[in-house]
Amino acid sequence: MPLLAVTTVGTDRPGIVAAVTRVLHERGGNLEDSAMTILGGHFAIVLLVRTDDRAEALRDALADATGGFGLSISVTEVAGDRAIVEPTHLLSVYGADRPGIVAGVTAALAEVGANITDLETTVIGGARDGGGGDDGEPVYAMVMELEAEDEAALAAGLDEACGQLGVDHTLRTIDAETY
Repeated sequence: MPLLAVTTVGTDRPGIVAAVTRVLHERGGNLEDSAMTILGGHFAIVLLVRTDDRAEALRDALADATGGFGLSISVTEVAGDRAIVEPTHLLSVYGADRPGIVAGVTAALAEVGANITDLETTVIGGARDGGGGDDGEPVYAMVMELEAEDEAALAAGLDEACGQLGVDHTLRTIDAETY
């Protein structure tokens, strides 16, 4: 069975996940991996689905069933098998909001061969909610999970990049436990 990547984005409202996953279930698809979140009032879904459907057929079925939601939908075949990457570190970055924080930090990670497995960002404070740092300015917060082998190189690269960007960071090891 092929593996398809399904992405949808649309204005957030109740029922989107139910409508999308109902189509997948009805068409015999198995949802193997997913990420879903609200981004600035828009609901975004990224799925990996194992199915006998062709990408175009699944896309058309999703579009027909979710037409009332006004979603932008993409379905593409994914080459190869689903890889599982286990994160080894948790990184938090925070500081005054300004352009270039994500680009600078992720460039440092790429340089030391770190693989980002999950990344979330948000702006806290400022005009949006009246909070923020000590001076009322917005604070940019980024949290990510990483897979990295060379912890010393990772720490040194982050120290340099975050120093240049004027942001603080915390790096900690994720201890994997089996339950």
